[in-house]
Amino acid sequence: MPTQSSLSDRFKRPSQSIQTRSNHSMFNGHHATVDCPECHRIMVPRVITYYGQPTKSICPFCGSTFASFPSGFTRFIQSRYSDVLSFSVLQKLVTITICLVALWFVADWGNLSDNVSLFAAFGTAFFLAMTLAELVFQGIERTAAKFFHRSNYYWAILVLVSMFITHEYPSVAGYVALFFFMIIARGFVAAFILARKKTVKSTFQ
Repeated sequence: MPTQSSLSDRFKRPSQSIQTRSNHSMFNGHHATVDCPECHRIMVPRVITYYGQPTKSICPFCGSTFASFPSGFTRFIQSRYSDVLSFSVLQKLVTITICLVALWFVADWGNLSDNVSLFAAFGTAFFLAMTLAELVFQGIERTAAKFFHRSNYYWAILVLVSMFITHEYPSVAGYVALFFFMIIARGFVAAFILARKKTVKSTFQ
């Protein structure tokens, strides 16, 4: 009997030490559990999926949302556009606008083709609107960052004020819709400019 117990201990000890070392190396510096911000219980978040795509994680005790996962389109935009506020997009838009204005004057002064003058005129109007939309975007985002607020609340207030103005003055509804269209279009233009900038950097690197 003592021999069998010593043999069993001999075969058990290495496996236990290997398991302890593997668990220690796997979870070293990481916590497998978190504190729920609602019920304040220690838990492991449960991931909720929709058609195979993770949407959010919830607490298994109270069911409150612990973390929300962005959609594929949101991840695409975030990969192209950084959360760090920068004037690089505004500088690009101003440069393009100045170039188009110069082309417009050159086309009129040099009696160039009407297509060139028309292209320069429409391009100037479009990128001037994008520049103004970028100024509005930078103003709201930087104001929120200055007071350590989330900019979503500022945009929500802007939408509510716009809806109130549209309700009180229906004649300006078209201008309000054009304003928000320019804000949305500005996001796509900024994403394209930053994506092109990243491509150029990676090419030269």
